[in-house]
Amino acid sequence: MTAIETENLYRRFWRVKAVDGIDLSVPEGAIYGFLGPNGAGKTTAIRLILGLLRPNRGAIRIFGEDLRRRRSKALKNVGVAFETPAHYEHLTGRENLDITRRLLNLDKSEIDRVLETVELTYVADRLVRKYSLGMRHRLGLARALLGKPKLLVFDEPTNGLDPVGIREMREFIKTLPARTGATVFVSSHHLAEIEQIASHVAVIHLGRIVFQGGMTELRSLHAPRLEIACSDAVAARTQLETGVRGVDMRGERLVLELTSMEAAEREAAAVNRRLVEAGLDVHHLAIAPWTLEELFMQVIGAPATSRAAAEGEGGHA
Repeated sequence: MTAIETENLYRRFWRVKAVDGIDLSVPEGAIYGFLGPNGAGKTTAIRLILGLLRPNRGAIRIFGEDLRRRRSKALKNVGVAFETPAHYEHLTGRENLDITRRLLNLDKSEIDRVLETVELTYVADRLVRKYSLGMRHRLGLARALLGKPKLLVFDEPTNGLDPVGIREMREFIKTLPARTGATVFVSSHHLAEIEQIASHVAVIHLGRIVFQGGMTELRSLHAPRLEIACSDAVAARTQLETGVRGVDMRGERLVLELTSMEAAEREAAAVNRRLVEAGLDVHHLAIAPWTLEELFMQVIGAPATSRAAAEGEGGHA
């Protein structure tokens, strides 16, 4: 079953197509990264999925439940944590969670469970105004976990955090499917973070999905490169320019385009052998897959065109 499925989802603000016929398919149990430049339509898509906006046309199903027809049932299994979590500063963490717990008509034991999950038990009775930013983010996640939702939607969960906080949040999100059984849908600008946690990604650009699939599938769009450093880069380049495609000089290193991931090790060995036989000392040889940032820029045809320029006027996205 899919956790989230949209079909021809469309939302316009005046003349601006914020979401232009997108078909999302989020597998159950995945950590799904939702990526796109500013103005791409990410926020609008998330608001549509959560029922905060109505689409002009299209369907949204959450675990098979149609959002328009059975809104309450569809959203019952969804927990949400937004970029800037809002808390009652004059209350403790436990008291903040208790407000949501009462609204959801849950047992009091749920508070202790989620506090333990996000590792905030030790500050549960401290006023939130004394929490660090990282603690506030985790309290927002704790609130999203109340009721054991099957789908967790996180919008920019690492924004504003320091490097330690970002790492803690990353490691926490990575463990959520195994610890809770939930599907995790994460919207973020931090591509390096998504690269380390996501099993699947979708890239939205100018309101349309330009890629959707597993991380392995995304990486397979471009063969890896081979980085080489040796005793004479110029001589090495001369040796390799015949029969090897895409030889670039980057500082003191050469970068070669390989034909495929499957052939990468065989090609790397052949290049190394060729250089050694030519009397060159190779002291660095590494297969380098494309980073998510590089793949992202390729997929959207970077640099991204702003929506205002593309549509002729400003709008919401």
